[in-house]
Amino acid sequence: QMFNISDYENLILKLLNAGLKPTTNWNEKMTVNSLLLRHDIDFSPDYALKIAKIESKLNVQATYFIMLTSNMYNFLSSHNQKLVKDIIDLGHKVSLHFDPKAYENVDKFLEEKNIFENITNNYVDIVSVHRPGLLLKNNNVSLSGVKHTYQDSYFKKMKYISDSGCKNIFPQLSEYLKNSRKFGLHLLIHPIWWASEGSNPTEKLNQWRKIKHNFLKLEIKKNCKIYDEK
Repeated sequence: QMFNISDYENLILKLLNAGLKPTTNWNEKMTVNSLLLRHDIDFSPDYALKIAKIESKLNVQATYFIMLTSNMYNFLSSHNQKLVKDIIDLGHKVSLHFDPKAYENVDKFLEEKNIFENITNNYVDIVSVHRPGLLLKNNNVSLSGVKHTYQDSYFKKMKYISDSGCKNIFPQLSEYLKNSRKFGLHLLIHPIWWASEGSNPTEKLNQWRKIKHNFLKLEIKKNCKIYDEK
């Protein structure tokens, strides 16, 4: 059985009951009780908002990293801009999920940063790098002076746990919580694995694909009256 929205709520409650304190200030000095709750939005801002609402209900703030170069969603569409605004209005932080492989020149980062800041009215002081790969070999470099989530202060001087690839994070979390803590927790959650339905990763992705397909059909109808969906 895969995890779901209810499991996510229970997970957050477990972390809070263990004394962890969520923060969206990546510049503060992290303690053994610091919790950096991070969401990389690789597929669906809609699912991100579902997760954001659960956290808000529990008075928890997280950091949502949004891509400008995704083939899965258009950050600049009116639909997604509204979703991002809703996430911000719930008290969460939004920042940039940067994919260096989208360009031949990594200097394009500053252009993305400016677009993101102008659209969201949010200053980018922390970046999540999509598929960091080679960056991890020299992980303490900054991106034009901006910190990123794989620097030592977040990646090595905190306990880093990620659900990438729909990995079951509960064994690692249980191990972390049962021992006396030496580090705070940096937890990466991809909303699609928790907000989409399905008993395995492929089913969850197919559920998202079905919803996306239906959304596209409605958008085609709205924009092209001659469309015959048969």
